[in-house]
Amino acid sequence: MAKQKGPNIRNRPNGRAIALNPVNVTMSQTESEILRKVLLPILGLLIFALAFGGNASAQLLDPADLHVGTGAGTNCPLGCAGDPNTISATGFDIYYNPNTHSSQLPIGDPFYLIIATPVYAGSTNSPTVGGTATMYAPYPGGTTSTVSVGGAVPSTGGEMTSGDLYANIGLGPFANNSFQFVNMVACDIGTTGGSGCPNSGLQGSNAPLFGDNITGFDVFTFSIGTTTFAPNDLLDFTGNLPVGSYVAAIGVDYSALGGKGEAWAVPFTESGIVTNTNVPEPSSFMLLGAGLLALAALSGRRLLTA
Repeated sequence: MAKQKGPNIRNRPNGRAIALNPVNVTMSQTESEILRKVLLPILGLLIFALAFGGNASAQLLDPADLHVGTGAGTNCPLGCAGDPNTISATGFDIYYNPNTHSSQLPIGDPFYLIIATPVYAGSTNSPTVGGTATMYAPYPGGTTSTVSVGGAVPSTGGEMTSGDLYANIGLGPFANNSFQFVNMVACDIGTTGGSGCPNSGLQGSNAPLFGDNITGFDVFTFSIGTTTFAPNDLLDFTGNLPVGSYVAAIGVDYSALGGKGEAWAVPFTESGIVTNTNVPEPSSFMLLGAGLLALAALSGRRLLTA
């Protein structure tokens, strides 16, 4: 499309129109070209970085069957072996990692999404999850369908103050005993050292609840309405989770393997921990601010030149 040229006049405050100097018009057009060809693409890159520049870790997959990821279409939907993985409060997913450590059958019934919210002075412990999830079979590029998600059901084990997350909901024998209370607290408050959080990005003041005294976790299960969730499939959820919450999942098929039963569970290494509420970090604001200042400076120069 040909570039449209503006009129070669300017209005004075008294309402009279005057002709612009042709030299000034040429300079103004040159500044406009600089704005269009150089600065606007830079601002586009800044906006892209703000939108997708979260956790840049490679998608390292461990032998676990189920991983918690950052959501379909994001930078880490398959889980990043973050130990635990950092996720947002409003979007996350469960991915079925294909491996040789299980039968690779579709996950049976019951199949639960699990949310554990930290208890501390002033905490909010009422997580919400959307009533439906989108299932990709497989992910990416597969067909999509809608799966029902039940409401929050408090764990029969009461407030979790020790032990294992899956034991708290009565399914301890089916898990690997890695989802321990001490690990959960360590990554929420940023404990360092030998018994500290294994994710170095969550140590010290980088932890979501650094400085708080966590006394326990309120645990909730949400039933997932599918029995066809198979290897390479992904379930994409929406919700509103308190900062510091953990996301996990477990499915059990009591009739599998000749009646011996089989379970699929998220280990602590591939669980999700809510570290923010989708508010850009200060560095992101600085990047955007720098771009806007550059745009304002060039625009001002155009006006002065004209």
